Amino acid sequence: MSTISDEIYTNIKNQIIEGKLKPGDKLPTENEMCRIWSTSRVSVREAMERLVALGILKKVQGGGTYVNEPDSSIFLDPLLPFVIFREEKIVDILKFRSIIEIGSAKLCAKNRDEENLKNLRKYLDSMEENTDSKSKFVEADLEFHMEIARGSKNPINVKINEMLRHVMRKHQITLNNILGVSTSIKEHKSIYIAIEEQNSELAEHFIEKHILRAIDDIGRLDC
Repeated sequence: MSTISDEIYTNIKNQIIEGKLKPGDKLPTENEMCRIWSTSRVSVREAMERLVALGILKKVQGGGTYVNEPDSSIFLDPLLPFVIFREEKIVDILKFRSIIEIGSAKLCAKNRDEENLKNLRKYLDSMEENTDSKSKFVEADLEFHMEIARGSKNPINVKINEMLRHVMRKHQITLNNILGVSTSIKEHKSIYIAIEEQNSELAEHFIEKHILRAIDDIGRLDC
């Protein structure tokens, strides 16, 4: 059964196929989309992020979302059914995530700039400030990991992490309930400090420890 998110996704995709939306066209804001579809920000965001992950749309920081020109994202197509559409166990998604994010953290520690560091600090602060709000905590957590990908300065890595973020959003609250937010914050702080100090080995170590702990704990519960 399709969801509102699926309907928004299909509608935008069809408008692009039919030429009603063209490369460079700006889409309505998230709030406007919520009004158009009479739905929540979560549904709109999920649909938009799927389209961004596919390379169909692109987000410009502070400038909105636009229809993208065709680019190299097409080469990621074989991954898309697995990453976006299939309902895998959390532990299997985390194992795949560990392969991507361990290398990503190492590259981020080496290549990050001050803007990446400022954003990582902002998302870490948001996690600490929103321990009582599951949705806000999850968004900050996911953005922290996305910023690590951006800091790697590898565009393909960023696209893969965008796809992972879409899948992880469905499971992150479950993960936090199982693992506890306080431990998660401590682990993210260690990752942040390693990246701040541009210590690639430590960044790699701490993110591996973070993800493997989650895999181990969840594996015992057979999630």
